[in-house]
Amino acid sequence: MSSARASARPDIPAELLEMIFSHLDDKSNASNALVSVKWSTLALNILWRTLTDLSRLFGILQPLFKVGAEKDDPYAWRVSPDASDWQRLDRYSKRVRRLIFDADACSLPLEATVFEDASRTRTSLAILPNLVHLDWRAPLPLSMMFMTPNVKSFVLWIPETDITSLRSYFRDVTTRMPNLTVVDVHTIVPMHKIEDDMVFLLGNLPKLRKAVFPRYHLTTRVAETLSLLESLGTVEFQYHADQGFGAPEDTTGVFQPKLQLGAFPSLYDMSTTITLGDAVALMKQTFAPTNLTALYIDSPLMESPAIVQELLEHLGQCCQLLETLGILTLIEDKDAARLADVPAENRINFSHLRSLLLFPNLAMFELIHQNPLDLTLEDLQQLAQSWPSLRKLILNNEPAILDRCPLTLDALLPFARHCRELEHLGMFVNASSADIPSTYAATFQIKPFARLRRLSMGTSIISEPGQVALFLSQICPKNTALDCGVTWDHASSDNEEAIERYELIAERCERWSKVEELLPLMTQLRAEERDRTRLLTNEVNDLRMRSSVMMDTLRKGTAASSGDSCIPL
Repeated sequence: MSSARASARPDIPAELLEMIFSHLDDKSNASNALVSVKWSTLALNILWRTLTDLSRLFGILQPLFKVGAEKDDPYAWRVSPDASDWQRLDRYSKRVRRLIFDADACSLPLEATVFEDASRTRTSLAILPNLVHLDWRAPLPLSMMFMTPNVKSFVLWIPETDITSLRSYFRDVTTRMPNLTVVDVHTIVPMHKIEDDMVFLLGNLPKLRKAVFPRYHLTTRVAETLSLLESLGTVEFQYHADQGFGAPEDTTGVFQPKLQLGAFPSLYDMSTTITLGDAVALMKQTFAPTNLTALYIDSPLMESPAIVQELLEHLGQCCQLLETLGILTLIEDKDAARLADVPAENRINFSHLRSLLLFPNLAMFELIHQNPLDLTLEDLQQLAQSWPSLRKLILNNEPAILDRCPLTLDALLPFARHCRELEHLGMFVNASSADIPSTYAATFQIKPFARLRRLSMGTSIISEPGQVALFLSQICPKNTALDCGVTWDHASSDNEEAIERYELIAERCERWSKVEELLPLMTQLRAEERDRTRLLTNEVNDLRMRSSVMMDTLRKGTAASSGDSCIPL
């Protein structure tokens, strides 16, 4: 009976099993590994694909014991592993594709002797022969035993205390992992302290396709070195704290690389923290990277509208392939707090942005500036009409000047009508009660967004959340996310003007949070209202059609009967 049941059991395809196992926790997959040979292979692949705790790996070789009696004492082996132990480990080690090791997050802190014994007793050079991703946040020399030519992606954490021997370590990196295509550098060490070693590392990775740095690490020499790499497609920085932070003086006003013939032959995505003036100078060079499809510049200076215009005009001429463009400038929250105190020449108007219409492929644009934009509803109407393929637009939604804004919620309507592909919109508007468009009029005059997924209101003015939510429910699709607040760095807490500004921002964010709470329910009600209206409209049209048919039938019947009747004498 049992054999009959086994033969009747359906054979689940391996691809489907793997998909199911990938959504289960480790405990469930450990049980799955005991079912059959087929299940064991797939479950073990899932369990060991990403390794985040080396004590789990080394514990298979030999039991780990605490060295001392203190709580934080490390663990070590009492007996070094032998050849049979390494043979037993092979069943698991060959399945590891990603090693993400943080010494401070390890369940069992390991003593350095564990790594020394493992390196000394291993039976092959590659402990993890199929490893392709190495993320190492521990003493750098200990990572060398895991380096193989198969590794393609390397996340490098450089501590402040371990920079004197970088050249020797980087020489091992380039020798043991010559096929690296991604290098992701995390450090708080300024680039000028490690620039020579970093140039050596990058210059000896000919297959590099992507380089990620902290802010202010793309210096002149680093850029010149990267420009010679034939396969490099992406150079970027990240904001998150783990990435680190460099010294602004390493790139501010001193970024002047001399590009040679054939520079950046494959570069299509570039993010950098240089001034807009340096960006203009870079792109005006004869061998500038003009095949960019994405460019993101976060300037460490408060830039003028004139330099923004110059950059846009030049990019519009030389970078016709651009699809994504971000221009961010320094926000100084100690500056003037009233719009009336800002000279007109310090505000970006439509003439400064007109060059945006020169980009045939641009679908995503982000602009952050100190002062609110000097745009009218007519300007936005022209911009929206000329940009039907727009998918993301952030128009300075978080300026430091908060007291007044001439634009109201009406400013959203041109983009709802003309930009049917728009998914993310951010603007600074005045959403106070007196400036909210009539909801009754909007029902008949506006067109809702077709694909909007996120609305970023930044520091926009707001007084009555309920009325704002009522209006937005007319134009926002269901499940539209709404966010507010600022992304720029805050000043010190002893600055009274800055403290008042942050209190005002917090007050506005609290009101926008109320809108965020109300909006899903209201958009759901609007959707149901539209559905009912659609059904009623269809029913009315059907009745009109039936009535028309009946009237036509009656007319034909009357005409026929009048033709057959006798003419009275």
